[in-house]
Order: sequence, then structure tokens, then C-alpha cells
Amino acid sequence: MWSSRLAAFLIGPALALALAPAVGAQEEPPLFDEKTAPQATPAPTPEAPKAPPEAPAPPAPPAAPLAPLSAKLDYARWQSMSARERQTFVEGAVSALGIFTARLRTEVGGDNRATPEKMTALVKFLHDNQPRHAVGTYLKEMNTIYLTADGQKLSMPDCFLRALQMLDAK
Repeated sequence: MWSSRLAAFLIGPALALALAPAVGAQEEPPLFDEKTAPQATPAPTPEAPKAPPEAPAPPAPPAAPLAPLSAKLDYARWQSMSARERQTFVEGAVSALGIFTARLRTEVGGDNRATPEKMTALVKFLHDNQPRHAVGTYLKEMNTIYLTADGQKLSMPDCFLRALQMLDAK
């Protein structure tokens, strides 16, 4: 009972902090404008005059207009994401959870004030929530979960946690 409360108390805020940037993520403008970027001019050579450099072609407009992303991290958002975006989401979740559990180990590991029951619950929490597989494995498991009717009702963080639990239970 205590370990499930501890897990819910610690994992929820950790995932919320890790995934907060993904909620408000929008397409970023290019860092350098092609028109204002300084162009390198070759040194003049006495052999032959060169033609003036041609102006760069204007960038092509996007194939489809960019719509704002949905703030909800649910199955519909998962479907609209490209494979690279899905991989980035899972990479972020795995690294956030890994960093969180490693930090928690170092912060609480040396605390002599904790009772044996609390330390046991903490060790169980860290053992159950430390990512042990490659990102691609969690991504495949999330895709498998989202193929089921029950899985489509889950938010992306809940789906990731279910994939984590299913894979780490094996």
C-alpha cells in the first residue's frame, strides 16, 4: 500500500515535469534566415572573371499548413505524431525516469533517518521503475498497447508506464 502511494506520488510529478515541454511544443522557426545569412565570397582570381553568385532559391512552403498541436497527450495525438516524434517522446520519458530514479537513489540512499520500511518501499519503487530496456523496445510495446481498444483509452504517459511495467515484469 505504501509503495503504491509512493510510486504514484513520485512518478506522476516526474513524468509531468519531463513531458511538460512536449505539451506546448510547436514548430520552431529556422535559426538563420536564408536571405539575411552572410554569403561567403570567393577571393578574386586573376585568371578569369566569374559570374556573380546566384541568389538562393526561396524555401518551399510546407505541404500542409501547420496546425497547433493538441495539448492532450492521448491516442489521437499519438496517431498524428510521426515515427520520429514518437521515438523522441519515448526517449524523453525513458531518460527522465532514469535520471529521476538515479537522482533519488543518490539523494535518499545515504539518509540514515529513513526507517527500514520506508527504505524497503523506496528500493522496491526504484527497482520497479528503473528503465531496463532500449528505447525502441518501449516504443514497440507502446504501439502494441495502442492497438488494443483498452490501450486507446490511455494517455501517452499512462501507456508508457504500462509498457514499462509489462516489459520489466518479463
